Amino acid sequence: MSIGLHMALVKTSHAQKNKTRPGMTKIGLSPGQPKILTYVSEHNCCMQKEIAMALDIEPATVSQLLNNMAQNGLIKRSAPAERKRAESVSITEKGQSAYKKWLCLCKEIEEVSLQGFTKEEQEQFLDYLSRMYYNLTDKILE
Repeated sequence: MSIGLHMALVKTSHAQKNKTRPGMTKIGLSPGQPKILTYVSEHNCCMQKEIAMALDIEPATVSQLLNNMAQNGLIKRSAPAERKRAESVSITEKGQSAYKKWLCLCKEIEEVSLQGFTKEEQEQFLDYLSRMYYNLTDKILE
């Protein structure tokens, strides 16, 4: 019996998380934080609502993750003068260091994950995932 696409995606995602989590913990990151750290690293001085929209995360969840990240010194929040009620989120040196370690971990896991794939197959695979994401969300995978 052949496994369906849904179960293949679920199992592969779970396997990737199992490979990622020990390294993530070693870096000092908890689930949900790496993608926020990535976004803030690429969009410094962004707003919480921008993070939520870009990452498809509920604003309340983003708020809690940001609180924890600020307590751990990974990001800092500041209220811009022109927007009294909105806080700007930026990455700290500690956050930048954790982000660099995260990128190294992701590269290692990607290399393991794509063993035996040609460069062309890797590009096709990413194209298929991007198209699937677009079909499900009407958004371009970035």
